[in-house]
Amino acid sequence: MNRFKKIILNNGIPLYLCVDPTMKKVFVSYNLKYGSSGKWFVFNNNGIDYHVITGYAHYLEHLLGEHSKFGDMYRNFDKRFQSANAYTAMNETSYHFNGKDNIEKSLEELIVAIDTPVFNQKDVDATRHAIEEEAASYVDNTSYNLYGLLERNLYNGFELLDKTLSPIGNRETTKQITIDGLYDCYNAFYSNNKKYIIIGGNVDEKRIVDFLNNIYSKITPHNSNLILPEQDFDSIRSKSEIINGDLDIPKVGLGMKFKKNNSVSLRELYYVLYLIRNNLLESNELRDLEKKGVYDVVDFSYITLVNDYIDYCFGFVSKEKDTLISSILDLLSKRNISEKDYELAKKGLIATELRSMENKYNHLKNFPHSISLTEDYSECDFYQSIDYNRFMKIVSSLDFSNYTVGEVKKLKR
Repeated sequence: MNRFKKIILNNGIPLYLCVDPTMKKVFVSYNLKYGSSGKWFVFNNNGIDYHVITGYAHYLEHLLGEHSKFGDMYRNFDKRFQSANAYTAMNETSYHFNGKDNIEKSLEELIVAIDTPVFNQKDVDATRHAIEEEAASYVDNTSYNLYGLLERNLYNGFELLDKTLSPIGNRETTKQITIDGLYDCYNAFYSNNKKYIIIGGNVDEKRIVDFLNNIYSKITPHNSNLILPEQDFDSIRSKSEIINGDLDIPKVGLGMKFKKNNSVSLRELYYVLYLIRNNLLESNELRDLEKKGVYDVVDFSYITLVNDYIDYCFGFVSKEKDTLISSILDLLSKRNISEKDYELAKKGLIATELRSMENKYNHLKNFPHSISLTEDYSECDFYQSIDYNRFMKIVSSLDFSNYTVGEVKKLKR
């Protein structure tokens, strides 16, 4: 199950195929290396400069699926007893479905809908209301706002999230999205060199490849001359920043970023930081701070990718910000992870991965998140290949000084 075969279709689009006769349903996802990160807001296509606001990637995801030439694509899938959905992440957009029957019909409909859009002003306006309602849900989500604040602070060259601190914007920014801007973003980012397909299940390789090549032979290839500007990834935008929220006590977060060097792969760096994070959150020192009332709970922890950087953020519900942050930085600087603790953590990670693989459809759905790390999805084999010495060599090379602090304070009314 953890082996994908990469096949390049006639038009250059990669197909990641997982043939598994034990699967009762077939999983399909159509994906783009384009998301809600701020790095997509400024770009040049065909010699013309563009600067767009937040929310365009997410708006296109809704628009293309719900207002295709086939109508609402997801309702069509539902009528065929298939489960379908889509999502927009920071660096990718994914349209996916799974089912037992009529797979080829839905696969063709999915590709044609995404590759030959027909939306008009009426469709754009119909989509706007739903997104306004969705965006409103982010406004009072203090955890999400804090995470957005940390993400934005970590990079000086651009804002991963604009002042709304939301990847889809808010009601005001949603009202500003235009049909011309949607076509501009579509033409720039929905090009063939940013697309890839994932199919898993009891399928015949030759049949599915021939079928896909036949579909694409009827579609004009979509290419673009996209150029993204160079950004200042090295500098921290803001060492510390405060926003207002609706909390009884302040919520404090710590964000850190690490740049990949030539001797360490992104996959290794991600893995090492993941284990450091888990070790830190389970450390006795941090538990002592909790007992002393310095903070109440670790509210969230995320690791995300930005080109050759990995950043990870911790959110705490805190009473003593300075004590909490200095204690965490001190814990990180000690780098005192024993070989015993490392081996225990690695075994736990392998066990978690094995459990996740039991849900084969969810495993396939999560594959787009790993494309930026590796195209070989044998995570358990990878975990086994990193021994304690290699782990500590990477740990000792990390610079923990690239951090930023965010705080959500109680809203004064």
